[in-house]
Amino acid sequence: MVVLNKSFRCSVSEGPLWDDDNNRLYFVDILGECIFKFDYESRNIEKIEVGQQIGCMALCENGDLLLAMQDGIYRMNQKGEKVLAHQPMKIKGRRFNDGKVGPDGCFYVGTTDYNSEGAFYRLKNGVLEELFDGCGCSNGLDWSLDNTKMFYCDTPLQKIEVFDFDVHNNSLSNRRTFVEIEKSLGTPDGFSMDCDDNIWLALWGGNAVIEIKNNGSFGDRIEVPAIKASCTCFAGENLDDLIITTASKDDEETYPMSGYVFVHKCGAKGKKPFKYRG
Repeated sequence: MVVLNKSFRCSVSEGPLWDDDNNRLYFVDILGECIFKFDYESRNIEKIEVGQQIGCMALCENGDLLLAMQDGIYRMNQKGEKVLAHQPMKIKGRRFNDGKVGPDGCFYVGTTDYNSEGAFYRLKNGVLEELFDGCGCSNGLDWSLDNTKMFYCDTPLQKIEVFDFDVHNNSLSNRRTFVEIEKSLGTPDGFSMDCDDNIWLALWGGNAVIEIKNNGSFGDRIEVPAIKASCTCFAGENLDDLIITTASKDDEETYPMSGYVFVHKCGAKGKKPFKYRG
């Protein structure tokens, strides 16, 4: 396991996103109110201030980025100009947290709230719609390779759930538990799925990433030199670099490597991210 780049250390690095068209990796610093753009060829890293806490981002088909922030989802062009990607509306929860574009080209993203008053939303063709509420900390999500299931994590529930997903109707149904995560392991945070439908789950408070097999059993455990692993994604030309983001808040003395982004060869390969079609 190696550090991606030691130039920047984040309070809460999150939302890693691979841009396969441009061979670059994005990630955010939630409390730092910024995003980072790392070029895989030159190894250069660029910091971009966004002016609000930001939970995650997504790629658009035309090269723009979607930024899920505190008061809404913004679209940012390649000049850095931002516009709200939907009509102004009151968002349930403190801010947006984790999200991804689905196989239907819509952006699915949830919010976080101390009193489980957050919600889960879908952005489709510039219209933001609430799909369900009661979210404590809407976190990792990803789709099965055949696009028929969406896996999802609301962190306080200590489990990963699964929905039936209809790619033609942009609909979620039949919500149910896929696997429960014991508190002794840490709390389930962000995750991504490999091309065999295995989940690579970051454990906040567990200084590890664990593999959850497609049958719900536990596989490999990857020790991370930070107590708060926050999210994962697959990156690189062969999509075999497992990217692991971490948080440094209050942990620098005990875990001096906390807050960095790590790269690990776990032996699995990921999938290219979907792009927003709106």
